[in-house]
Amino acid sequence: MNSDQMHGHWREVKGWALEQLGRVTQDPWKRIAGRRERLLGRLQASLAESRRIAESGFPASQTGAVLVERRRARGR
Repeated sequence: MNSDQMHGHWREVKGWALEQLGRVTQDPWKRIAGRRERLLGRLQASLAESRRIAESGFPASQTGAVLVERRRARGR
């Protein structure tokens, strides 16, 4: 689990807590904000997992070479 995944899961937990606070206080806006945070947390964690899988499919030596070529192209 990388840091982006951890941040996504943490954001999801914060959203859950905010949603529960909205339920207790009967504030529909807090519930909506909590649902939004939960969704954004899930998306962030999912994107991090997809990025990890995609990056693991490329050899490290080729990835580094591509970055060097991009930097050289920008410098011209």
